[in-house]
Amino acid sequence: MVVAPLAPGSRVGVISPSGNFDPVRLGKGMAMVRSWGLEPVRGPNLGRRERFLAGSDQQRLDDLVWAMTSPDLQAVWFARGGYGTARLLQDLPWSELRSRPVVGFSDATALFCGMRRAAVAGALHGPVLQSLADLADEDSRQVLRALLMRGEAWDCPVRSLLPGTARAPLAGGNLCTLASMAGTPHALQARGCVLVLEDVGERPYRLHRLLSQLLASGGLDGVLGVALGSFEGCFEPGEPDWRPESILAELLEPLGVPVVAGLPVGHGPRNFGYPWGASAWIQEGRFGFDASRSV
Repeated sequence: MVVAPLAPGSRVGVISPSGNFDPVRLGKGMAMVRSWGLEPVRGPNLGRRERFLAGSDQQRLDDLVWAMTSPDLQAVWFARGGYGTARLLQDLPWSELRSRPVVGFSDATALFCGMRRAAVAGALHGPVLQSLADLADEDSRQVLRALLMRGEAWDCPVRSLLPGTARAPLAGGNLCTLASMAGTPHALQARGCVLVLEDVGERPYRLHRLLSQLLASGGLDGVLGVALGSFEGCFEPGEPDWRPESILAELLEPLGVPVVAGLPVGHGPRNFGYPWGASAWIQEGRFGFDASRSV
């Protein structure tokens, strides 16, 4: 299920269920969102700190529940990623959560997995507010704005690593976060999906280990296709044959599904937004999706 676009004046709850953020960078992101005609609303505990987390578990949980249940909000936006969201999932009142756009990536992938299992629509993989104004490039900002405000989808050329075609609902995100969910009640269920994967700062052997864990746990059972985004800083100097795409495609080959690379999604400046559940396709060297419907 895909939620409707936002209207001018929509109120967006800004929360950080994960790590500490830079207040100056967040302010720039919030100003940009206002320029789009949206009204960012700070979570009650936004700005709290506890070691490497943006507040205690209870404070971050309270803000997440507020953002996902308040009738006065039309959307939710992560201030940043990092780590910490998965710690909150077991205490969320899933039956009370409202379907609405929830924008984020990286650590937000954990929440998106839980939303899929609980049939809560709105997971939208895209730049966090902290990086919207000063890291995401202009194309990424315009793609996200068009998707959020007008429901416009996008498609792009990709490189085929393993042949085939697929059409199925979209899912996916950060490989490290998805692997960390294995064995939990909110683990990835990629059956019947086109799965997007991206990561940052993981050496090749770690990527191999992470994807091996996902495969062994059954998280990719029944997946219909895989689209690889960027893998920033995941290269081993002096080892050209250890390319992330090559390593991951080798592990995915026994699944017998199409695998493509070059998706403008990840931790770099190009991070095009996409909604979980949208009808996506891999065909003839292109990847795309229909934001108006799911399959």
